[in-house]
Amino acid sequence: MRKSFLAGLALTLVASVIAIPGHATPANPASAPLGVIVQADRAQVGADITSGGATIYDGDRLETQETGTLRARMGGSQIYLRQSSAADVHGLPNGFSANLVYGTVVLSSLEGQTFQLLANGATIRPSGNHSTVAQVTYVNPTALLLTSERGTIEITMGDEVKTVEAGSSYRMETQPDDSGPGPQGGPYHTAKNHFVLIAIIAAAAATGIVAWRALMSPSGL
Repeated sequence: MRKSFLAGLALTLVASVIAIPGHATPANPASAPLGVIVQADRAQVGADITSGGATIYDGDRLETQETGTLRARMGGSQIYLRQSSAADVHGLPNGFSANLVYGTVVLSSLEGQTFQLLANGATIRPSGNHSTVAQVTYVNPTALLLTSERGTIEITMGDEVKTVEAGSSYRMETQPDDSGPGPQGGPYHTAKNHFVLIAIIAAAAATGIVAWRALMSPSGL
């Protein structure tokens, strides 16, 4: 009887040990590395203060303090955050996607690579497969400042698509479409946002040139 009891206990313990790894495995395993921090000063990834060499994962938030900067490489593309800026990053098959939370970012891609930036309901990306460097500044929920330093960038919102040529700077303003009765007094149309681009003087892009040179330095692209 005692031997049967001990044998049963042993089998129970073995089964428990075998089951532990399965229960210890997280339901959502960590994602594959997305990129690496190249330079960082008073910056953080998520809640952690970061420095050069730190790994970035899909879904991480990159953030800089009032006097901080951060530059990260993701494949053949890069993102540079100026002071007081934040962006959430995700992977793309041939580049990365970033959601601009606030502040100013400079994005660059080599030929054949890409990036996309989501801000104020718009998607900003290179137009074509050429190397591109662009700066985007969040002004408020309805306004962005856009500068293309190299290559043409494309701005999309719903069915509306516009481009900004290299060397140009614009203020992008989001505006609601007027809604009103349909034909013959039918139901009201659903209001949708659209945007306008207002050209700004070249001097306004000077800060972007500094960031662009930082990306194109020997330690950059």
